[in-house]
Amino acid sequence: MVFGFVVLHYLAEEMTIRCTETLLALPGPVRVVIVDNASPNGSGKRLQEHFSGHEAVTVLLHARNEGFARGNNTGYQFLREHFSCSFIAVINNDVLIPDRDFPAKVEAIYKETPFAVLGPDILNPDTGIHQNPAHLQGFTRKEVQERLERYEKNLRHFRWNRFKWKLKQALRPAPRKPLPDFIDEPMENVVLHGACYVFSKDFINRRERCFNPDTFLYFEEDILHCECLQEGLVLRYDPSLQVEHLEDAATDRAFRTPARKEEMKLRESIRSMKVFLHVLKD
Repeated sequence: MVFGFVVLHYLAEEMTIRCTETLLALPGPVRVVIVDNASPNGSGKRLQEHFSGHEAVTVLLHARNEGFARGNNTGYQFLREHFSCSFIAVINNDVLIPDRDFPAKVEAIYKETPFAVLGPDILNPDTGIHQNPAHLQGFTRKEVQERLERYEKNLRHFRWNRFKWKLKQALRPAPRKPLPDFIDEPMENVVLHGACYVFSKDFINRRERCFNPDTFLYFEEDILHCECLQEGLVLRYDPSLQVEHLEDAATDRAFRTPARKEEMKLRESIRSMKVFLHVLKD
């Protein structure tokens, strides 16, 4: 039985190499699939060359940027079809797993409390912030609709009003129950942060894709949470696992200015929220 990892790559070559090397240091058998989302700097082909001597690493090159969901689906489907994976972890390329006992701990958690999707404690080492769970409960249809209308309004006026504080106001989430600094107890069916998911056989045998393919960026974690609840699949947060998240290595490089990044975030969030509303309706 293989522990599979999917690492989605875009531009940040050094970060992807660093991430992959921490995975190769884990006790095997481990298989790593790096999916290059058509990086315009040619880093995908350089990654192929860099890892050409590693049998445990496969680098797949997309002809175009497929976004977060479809990019990760490519790696997930490759592992699902070519290897008998006991677990498939889908992680950002800016996530590091320094704990060598990570695979063994995942297996032990599953044996004690079976899950379909597992989320670890995700620590940003620069800020000290613990990012999991993302939310204690999912959004209602009304909350998504209200946020969609607010985002659309701010996108319409974006070019005429780029002051940073107004943009932050536009993107500020609706008031929700504040989370503790660190949740030190396992929890079930909370919304898990998208930087690191571990999918078990319960999920792998059931679903050909890990994410809804109709989004490009943003709200994937909320849509996944909704779909899992609809399908009776258990999501579990367990703080006995921990990974480090360095955050936004790829998106920071893709945009020259914060304004362009925030405008893209508005556009793609709007598209994803429309998909989310469709899922909620179903």
